[in-house]
Amino acid sequence: MMTGKVIFQNAGGDICRRCINRKYDLSLKPSDCLYGNGYPGVCRSCGAVQNIVTGLRLRGKIKLLLR
Repeated sequence: MMTGKVIFQNAGGDICRRCINRKYDLSLKPSDCLYGNGYPGVCRSCGAVQNIVTGLRLRGKIKLLLR
């Protein structure tokens, strides 16, 4: 079973929603994610300046568990 904790550990912490969707074949929307920082940061996966996901809302966790 995949959890949000596994995603963030594999990515090294700072990962954007687009990279999560691409790597784990998900369809997370911005409303499914929690963004802790008030400003964009550099994604460790793609290197782009994006909003960094710090957690998942209930709907995002359900999507993750169904994969």
